[in-house]
Formats: sequence, C-alpha cells, structure tokens
Amino acid sequence: MKAGFYSDAVLAYDRALELDPDNSFVWDNRGVALSHLGLVEESQESFQLALDYDPSNAQAWSNLGVALASQYRLEEALNSLDQAVKLDESNDEAWNNRGTALLALKKYREAVESFDKALEINSKNPQAWAGKGSSLGFLKQYQEAIECMERFIDLASALDSPQVEEAWAMILEWKIRIKG
Repeated sequence: MKAGFYSDAVLAYDRALELDPDNSFVWDNRGVALSHLGLVEESQESFQLALDYDPSNAQAWSNLGVALASQYRLEEALNSLDQAVKLDESNDEAWNNRGTALLALKKYREAVESFDKALEINSKNPQAWAGKGSSLGFLKQYQEAIECMERFIDLASALDSPQVEEAWAMILEWKIRIKG
C-alpha cells in the first residue's frame, strides 16, 4: 500500500483476512486502500468492520470520520472523529480531521481549538496550519490567519502542494481586508 499499489493491497488484505478475519488493523488498512481507489462506501464498510472487532481502534474511528466527511455526512463524521480523539488524544491527524469537519460545519471557533490541539502534537502539520488559517479568516482574525497560512506555505512548499497558490490568494485577500 505504501508504494501506491492499492488494488494489490486490497487483495493482500483480503488474503490476510482469510487467515485472521477478526483483525481490526487489517480491516482498517483495507479501508484505507479502498478509499484511495475511490471506493468510499466499501471503505466505510471496512472501517466499520474494524470497529466491530475492536471498538477501541482510534485510527479506524478517524478513518471512518474522513470517509463520512467525504460524503458530506459531517455530523456523523464529527461523531467518529470525537471518538478517535477520545481514544487517542495524541493523534494529530485525528485532531486535524476533526477541525476540518468543524470548519465544514461552520463551527470556526471549535475548529480552531481542534487545529490547535493538532499543532500542539505536531507543529509541522501543514494541513492543520491551513485549516486554522481558514477558520481564523472566517472569524475575521486576518493577521493571525495570515501567519497561519504563511506557516502552511513554508511547510507545504517542500511538498509541492497545489494548495500553496490558493493560500497565497487567501493571504492577499486578507491583506486587502485589513487595509479596508
């Protein structure tokens, strides 16, 4: 799966599940591979089976939340992500994903809090910086939003992220609003 051969990964996970059908870790990873293939409903089923076998699998809760959010089932996604961070408070990606769901729900202050938690755990999480910046922009806290987006740009430029240009555009817009 790490090499990007998702179809092959699904087949390998299916074989592993023939040997150990109750393995929550394998069901979860199978769901991730399926999501990379664009098979969202199938990935959700895999994540749900992972949770049926191990309800304390925080990563499966987080992955299920992302899958639900991709279908705009945001309240359900938020419930899954709440469960993920409850089970593993040190998972910066789960906090980031929770912040993203809150941002989509237009709960900007709560989103900032989730992004802050993600950044406390991993200050080099570019997506958390971008999410926090976007949330602050909606709260009209433009100077802090600009600082967050600049941090995102610093981190994401090394990754050649297409979101960098969008971040620059947001910064320009916020600077115009500051000058009023």
